[in-house]
Amino acid sequence: MGMSSVVASSAVSARRYRVSPAQLFWGSVILFEVGFLAFMFLGSLSNPQFAIDYTWHMQASQRLLDTGSPYHAFQTQGPYTIWQAPILYPPVAFALFLPFLWLPSVLWWVLPVALLLFCMSRHRPPLWAWALTLLGFCWPLSMAVYVHGNPGMWIVAFVAAGTVWSWPFLLVLLKPTFAPIALLGANRRSWWIALVAFLLVSLPFGHLWVDWVVALRNSDLTFAYNVSTIPLMVAPLIPWLADPRHPIHDRIRRWRAGRSAASD
Repeated sequence: MGMSSVVASSAVSARRYRVSPAQLFWGSVILFEVGFLAFMFLGSLSNPQFAIDYTWHMQASQRLLDTGSPYHAFQTQGPYTIWQAPILYPPVAFALFLPFLWLPSVLWWVLPVALLLFCMSRHRPPLWAWALTLLGFCWPLSMAVYVHGNPGMWIVAFVAAGTVWSWPFLLVLLKPTFAPIALLGANRRSWWIALVAFLLVSLPFGHLWVDWVVALRNSDLTFAYNVSTIPLMVAPLIPWLADPRHPIHDRIRRWRAGRSAASD
């Protein structure tokens, strides 16, 4: 009797953990993507351009302390091109940047990546959604954000955090081009509280807002400039939306049920 119970239990376990061809396929894709990301990032550590954006924004932060403005003089003096490596983040973004003048530089990468991974791991989407999410990170220009230490990796982390707590969506406003994503949390009270806090933190930067607007007007920047980073910015939304627990799936089921009832 004991042996038959063990056999039956083993059979149930085998059925429970049986891997389907689809799971095997998507699992293989995910392993390849993770390996590709690790290989490309580690291989970029010796690249002369590694951390170049981090360096520029730390220099801008120091310039803010030394001169009262993070922007280059040429940005407010007349027209210039994006190839002159201007500083384009709004003044309030330096509330995030400034502490890293004293913090270990490695935290510039570790903190947003840790926040990103933690928040995305809270969702339970199907494997295909994870594969699609990682594809957004494998996009060459997405990887460049992390290789160069571009502040955009913080924005991606805030998008991921917004899928868990809603209010961090507001911090996407640090990169105004992606402001529509910031509105995803506007249906929660915490988002509006965060908006008030955001505005209060923005006030001390006073005249720098005028400098920022002038700097943007003098540049040849267009909306097309950030199109290449769209796959990266929307990637954290995929596991959130694909998670069966997301309210959108209940709405879809109700819509289908109503449509089915109407056709009957």
